[in-house]
Amino acid sequence: MSNLRRPKSLIVTGTVAICLAATGVAAYAATNGGGESTPSASLIQQFIKVAPGPGRQLRENGLSASDAKPAFTLANGAVGSTVSDGSTTCLVLTIRGHDGATCASPAGIVEGHGISVADECGAGGRNLMEIAGLAPDKTQSVRLRSSDGTSQSTLVVNGAFKFDGTNPAAGEPYPTNVEWIGDGGATTGSAGLPVKGDQFCG
Repeated sequence: MSNLRRPKSLIVTGTVAICLAATGVAAYAATNGGGESTPSASLIQQFIKVAPGPGRQLRENGLSASDAKPAFTLANGAVGSTVSDGSTTCLVLTIRGHDGATCASPAGIVEGHGISVADECGAGGRNLMEIAGLAPDKTQSVRLRSSDGTSQSTLVVNGAFKFDGTNPAAGEPYPTNVEWIGDGGATTGSAGLPVKGDQFCG
């Protein structure tokens, strides 16, 4: 997922996905020599695992959205859930039947690599901004800090968190970073957001 998102359709038809996979397999076979006119089953499986299209990050890590545990629902209707194999955790956002995923290792989650910001830029007149992400292991809650020193907190559910709000107008305070809160309310670390103040489209 990109750092700053505008709402886009995630629809990729099965026909398009199959065509991309077949084209990619042929190209992969050609660049790897061998002269086979028909790619081997293992080559097809390897390509399908990393082929473009929905669920690519999940497939790359051998994970499935069907195994994800529910975590939250965003104001824009997206449902967040998490799936993990211990070495990689993915936050799956499902909206209108289509999935997108942000994945990170435990160390990457601590550094904030599992955070996404969805900035709707006034779509539908709602001007929504949703900040969602993965939280490090044993994190009980997450505190969102803003440029004026204020903050708000939310609980972690199944390893994920979310903040719903609206885009800050020009000159107004904007979110800057999150803090990880463990047992007893102790701050265990912090991470910056993947966007800067002048990138919000308020």
